[in-house]
Parts: sequence; C-alpha cells; structure tokens
Amino acid sequence: MSGYGSIRAVREVITDTLKAEGRNPNAYNITGIARDAFHDRGRGWGYGAGTEEEWRAAVDKHRRPFGIGDMVRVVVTVDGGHTEHHYGRISQFRKANGGIYRGQPVKPHSAYIELDHHTRGWLGPLADVTPALDDFEIVREWGEVHRGALNPNGYFHCLRCAFHTYKGAQVLIVHKRSGQRVRVCESCFSDNELARLGHDVLFYERSSRDTIAELRAKPELITAPASDSHYAKSEGETYREWADSFPWMVPAEAAEMYAAWKQGLATAG
Repeated sequence: MSGYGSIRAVREVITDTLKAEGRNPNAYNITGIARDAFHDRGRGWGYGAGTEEEWRAAVDKHRRPFGIGDMVRVVVTVDGGHTEHHYGRISQFRKANGGIYRGQPVKPHSAYIELDHHTRGWLGPLADVTPALDDFEIVREWGEVHRGALNPNGYFHCLRCAFHTYKGAQVLIVHKRSGQRVRVCESCFSDNELARLGHDVLFYERSSRDTIAELRAKPELITAPASDSHYAKSEGETYREWADSFPWMVPAEAAEMYAAWKQGLATAG
C-alpha cells in the first residue's frame, strides 16, 4: 500500500484489507484506522499507508467494543461456588427487561452468549462482558515470537499446521493471567485460538481444584520434606512440581512459603 488519491480511496482499501484478514469491517472505526495508519503525503500526492506495526496498532485500537458474533469472555459460577472464565460468541443483545432488540442497538443493556464448554449459554449485563482480546497479549515481532527456540532452524513452527507445512510461527498468543502461550502462523491466527487457549487454562484450573483447596487449608504442605526414596515422590515434592507448572494458581500464603523455602535453599547452597 503506497499512495491513494483520496480519503475515500483509503477507506475502501481499509475495508478490503479487513475483509481479506477475515474481519468484519462493521466492527471497526474506519475513520480512526485511516487517521492512525495512513499519512497525508501532501502536495497532491494523496495518502499512503504507514508501517505494518501502525496498521496492527490501529486495527486493535479502533475495534468497536461489541458486535453480534464477537468472541468474548464471561465469568460463570458453577457447582460448589467456583468461578470459571468461559469464552463464547455474542448471539443476541437484550434489553433490561429481557426483550430482544430490533436491529443493531447503539448501547445494548445485556448480551446472550453461546458458550463452548458449558451446559447453557450466558445472559447478563454488557458491563460484565470482556472482549476476548483483553485477556491476551498478541506479539508479532519475530525475535519475541521465537525467543528460546531450540530446534536447528532457530524458530518455532506454527502449532496448528506444523505437521503438514512446517511453517514458521508468526504470532505469539500469551494468556495474561496465566502466562500460557501458543505460537501460530497468520493463516491459523483467529479469535478461536484465543478461546482455545483460554479454555486450556480453564481445564488446568478445573483439574487442580483439590490441590488448591488443600494448600489453602494447609499452606505448609508445599514445604514438606523430600522423599528418601528414588522411586516415590513425597507430598511436598508433588505440590512443588505442581506449583512450578501452574504458578498462577498457587494460593497466596502457600506461594509466600514456597518462595521463602526456595530462598533458603539458595542461601544454604
């Protein structure tokens, strides 16, 4: 994208580019993208596109908060009083009295969301709905995407198409709360990947509920002595291995005791 004759032409280019990326142009402030990602060349030369980084930043900045079909995250309370983060798509906007709007509301009150891993959908105020993108960091800088790669080529393959194309990853998706991450190519990157990673975290948390409850009740278990046997782990070793794998789930008091325990080992060593 080099030069265009008018702002109208720029808007058409932006709309076409968003469609080519699999995005719905109606979900974006096209004028805002034009302002931030295109530059007036002056002297009658029209407008020219900025850098790839400017384009990505403008697209992320000027996406409208919510629309039908958007991937979002909500907090669901399940049996036992546990709360879970679930992802799904908005299928309807509702009024405060539960009625369905006619047409596209400017400021809808509530949303009905089809959830992927729950027995029923979710209906609640739009104030309790979080855009899925807010839960993740999206990195496209090559050095950061491939930092720590150990294969002979020095880069990570796309997680989704590695078995048939061996394409290098171009996007690093990081779940902010847990630090869990995946790497995919641009062709495989979509908001479905955000939900997939978010639900991976959900399943980790579901399977760890007993461990979390035990450490809340007795945080000292995490510093229990190591086993004298080469064939069996002690209770403390099992808890510590779990904590190293899932640090965001460790209860606060147990986390403090574990940190002090590790510091004591370092000092003694």
